[in-house]
Amino acid sequence: MRRVELEANTVEIILTGLTMLEALQGRISIPYANIRRVFPELRVPPNLLHAGGTAIGRIQEGHYIGDDGWYFLSYENPSQVITLELEDFYLGRQRYRAAAVEVMDPQTVSESISRRLIQERE
Repeated sequence: MRRVELEANTVEIILTGLTMLEALQGRISIPYANIRRVFPELRVPPNLLHAGGTAIGRIQEGHYIGDDGWYFLSYENPSQVITLELEDFYLGRQRYRAAAVEVMDPQTVSESISRRLIQERE
């Protein structure tokens, strides 16, 4: 299972159970300051190289690398994804360009994050 929680200063991507095992990741905390934009859809380069986690059919869980940096993906249904475009965000020593996560209502979640980004920048 996966969920996205909006905290005071961060977006929390929380993976549990089998999803956590497949992604090799349990939680990612992304400060609003490191989110450039949010999209209510999947927006990642098409030819990412799977570097860790699970990639079977439509199931994409884990860490991927592209020409411009690293990506974190966690979804089974690509039409239910939000994409966080990241700026100067590191997991360990790796710089991540985006995180794409499946949510129940991509439009509502992306709008909520966008409102927080506007508040953060005021």
